[in-house]
Amino acid sequence: MSKLKVLTQDDLAKISDDFGEILESEISKSLPSKEIEDLDLDIVLSYENNQLDVDVDVGVLFDELSEITQEQIAQAIDEAYVRFDSYIDENFRV
Repeated sequence: MSKLKVLTQDDLAKISDDFGEILESEISKSLPSKEIEDLDLDIVLSYENNQLDVDVDVGVLFDELSEITQEQIAQAIDEAYVRFDSYIDENFRV
């Protein structure tokens, strides 16, 4: 795997925005949208010594009749990270 390029503040902002879109996409593919009343994504990027760490906290408010499990949410987040890794490889590696 090639090295991560030196990231600027603009790069970090784009990465955060794009990861948010990837997360929303994966969650909407994996979970029935009619059962989700609210979705809150908290994405925290840490970039030190040419090392990028990305943490996400997903808050989901479900419809009272929802049968969505934490396992389903975790699976959607895992899929988003897989897509995100490919995104980073394609756009920010030298």
